[in-house]
Amino acid sequence: MPMSHAISAPAAPARAPATTTTGRRGTRRFNQYSVAGVLIVFVYVIIYAYFREMLPEKWSVDSAKILEILNYGGTDEMDNSFAVTAALFSIIGSDNLDVFTCISSAIFLFFATRNIRRAGDFFSRLLLIAPCIMLNMFAPSKETVVLIMTMCITVTTIYFRTSRFLTVGAFLGLYAIYGVFVRNYYLLIVGAFFAVHYLWRRPLKYHFLAAILAAGAIMAAPSNILQTLQSPRDTSNAYAEQIGSDNRTAFTNIASPATGPGFLVNYVYAATVLITPVLYFQTPSDAFMQLMIAAMLIILYKARRWSKRDPTQFEPRFFGSLFVAHILVQLIFEPDLGSFTRHLTSVMLYLIAIKVAGNKRLIPGIQR
Repeated sequence: MPMSHAISAPAAPARAPATTTTGRRGTRRFNQYSVAGVLIVFVYVIIYAYFREMLPEKWSVDSAKILEILNYGGTDEMDNSFAVTAALFSIIGSDNLDVFTCISSAIFLFFATRNIRRAGDFFSRLLLIAPCIMLNMFAPSKETVVLIMTMCITVTTIYFRTSRFLTVGAFLGLYAIYGVFVRNYYLLIVGAFFAVHYLWRRPLKYHFLAAILAAGAIMAAPSNILQTLQSPRDTSNAYAEQIGSDNRTAFTNIASPATGPGFLVNYVYAATVLITPVLYFQTPSDAFMQLMIAAMLIILYKARRWSKRDPTQFEPRFFGSLFVAHILVQLIFEPDLGSFTRHLTSVMLYLIAIKVAGNKRLIPGIQR
């Protein structure tokens, strides 16, 4: 036997591919935060089943209106959206509503805690989940329907590979139906979505031009349309004051909404109140709301950067545009910080869909 073969060193053991360790580490992270998500769902269900009566009554004011219509019939003073929602809930039956709400919300929380891979991701989602649970999930309400709608729209992104046709079709179909029969302003959201989607990757000069055009359209709009769009803020707060509701974050229009300049002044004022609440209200809950809004804006900022780096990606542009459209429309009429937060967190799955799509993009074999 040749000497070189006799004294050759044993071959070094084969090293495992680097992706295996990374994959195991990613799995551990996924499992760790998945367990935390399950715990969130479990605690929510326990509170709903056994301790819901101890929660603040203001968390279920809208639900009380719907249940009153459902059980005793409507009155002319009730908003049509409450009556339509009550009619939808009558199909389920008043005796089954609590179970239906709890199950729907629990599934929503499974969606919201899907595919978390980092601690920062987990805590940013908590900022979005916590107010949504408090304001939307402990009583059947209009937001219960919205939670289900957002799950239908985001399901292909969060649980499967995105089907653009199904996602866009679900969005247009559900928003059209909901806008026609329940909340008319959802039709405005659809219009705002197309504008934001067009501008999403455009240079800043296009955004300024769009703002000028929008302001011009408002200045030229008939006064009765402007009044209809923005007067609900004053009407809602006047009704709340009439029934003795103590809402410390309520604010009214500072100019007449029936004129173009007044409408614009009210819109800018509402934006400062609702986007930067700590400037007007200085309690711990307001600071928490400010953190939540900051987390939302950071996710949207990153989504826009992602879109500019990779224009072929569908999720950041679609879901980011849809969420921004909600903000732009809600600034028109929201009467207080609580209502703004309740309505905005009910569609926070759009932000979760962006985060999940980003996480999937980083997993080997799932790049798109």
